[in-house]
Amino acid sequence: MRFGNVAKSLFTCLAIATVGVGYVWQKNQIYRTGDEIKKRETALSAAEKRNTMLAAQLAQLKSPVYLEMRCQQANLGLIAPKETQTIRLLEPGPEWDARFLPAVQPAAAQKNGKLVKPAMKVVSSK
Repeated sequence: MRFGNVAKSLFTCLAIATVGVGYVWQKNQIYRTGDEIKKRETALSAAEKRNTMLAAQLAQLKSPVYLEMRCQQANLGLIAPKETQTIRLLEPGPEWDARFLPAVQPAAAQKNGKLVKPAMKVVSSK
């Protein structure tokens, strides 16, 4: 009977110790995860700041005023083109379709006002 009580007490102490160690381990993992989250948030904030700075720098480098100044500094002799030297391209859309689509598809025949695709020629390879 005495051995039974000792075994129960030992098992109870072991269970309490296991639960305690598990609790401490879990708290440690929570702390480490919190630290990792803070580090990643700091890195994200730094990357966002750098991205904003680089976007502003890119906008400055693309500005016509800056480009003109750099051309003058390098004595390239570049000037803005005259209106007669520029070519305006149409964006594909209804105007483009109306102007160029009939010219692109001359093989399409019309029957009763509907477009008909030309028949495909089947070629067999022997």
